[in-house]
Amino acid sequence: MSNKNTEFSLQVYFTTDYSKFKIMKGNREIDASHVKRLIDSFREGYLFSPILVNSKHEIIDGQNRFTAAKALNLPIYYLVAFNYGLKEVQVLNTNTKNWNKEDYLKMYCDKKIQPYIQMRKFMEDFPSFGISAAIKILTNDTDEQGASTLDVKAKDFQKGLLEIPNLKLSYANAKKIMKFEPLYKGFTRRTFVATMISLFKNPNYNNDELITKLSHNPTQLVDCTTIGSYKLILEDIYNFRRREKVNLRY
Repeated sequence: MSNKNTEFSLQVYFTTDYSKFKIMKGNREIDASHVKRLIDSFREGYLFSPILVNSKHEIIDGQNRFTAAKALNLPIYYLVAFNYGLKEVQVLNTNTKNWNKEDYLKMYCDKKIQPYIQMRKFMEDFPSFGISAAIKILTNDTDEQGASTLDVKAKDFQKGLLEIPNLKLSYANAKKIMKFEPLYKGFTRRTFVATMISLFKNPNYNNDELITKLSHNPTQLVDCTTIGSYKLILEDIYNFRRREKVNLRY
């Protein structure tokens, strides 16, 4: 296969008509702290750094630079990439500054993808849970051995492939985990949430019974780095003075 060099030229434009530019719906939120740093930098010296827009003058790359330059009434230098859209925004931003999960959630909510809209509502209803814990609860993704598949689910989440198999069950599980709030400050930790999702699948486990046992001695529950370690502690608490011992690890 032969390699061919393709030559092309781009025209750099500039303007102080800020009204012609649009923030693309689905792009990341403007980073106020980054804008402030840019403003301070631009005051010292405004270097040539064009933003990238599409044919509608929606900003593909450089919305923070645009916001900072606008605040100082500086001219906007820009390039036009006629066929670029939200997909290119994601690629460019991913290559320059890693997107976080909140960025992906916003983008897919803006694109009206239902599971992401449901997730945003879930997080409004349960603000204590971080986004990784929320993914864990909504995907119900711990296997029978209690091993987390969060990495796989996270990649699906970033690709817009989030699936919520049972939203009603997710809400029920979240309410069960919330019962630990007055007893254990780490109740929203991702690994603890994964542990509880696994325990909820055990037909011999009763959440209210564990809550009652734990309330008598809440200091027994400490932070753990693995699901297995959490289960060892919780099994001891659960079986305390219990005639019929229950195996919560398998």
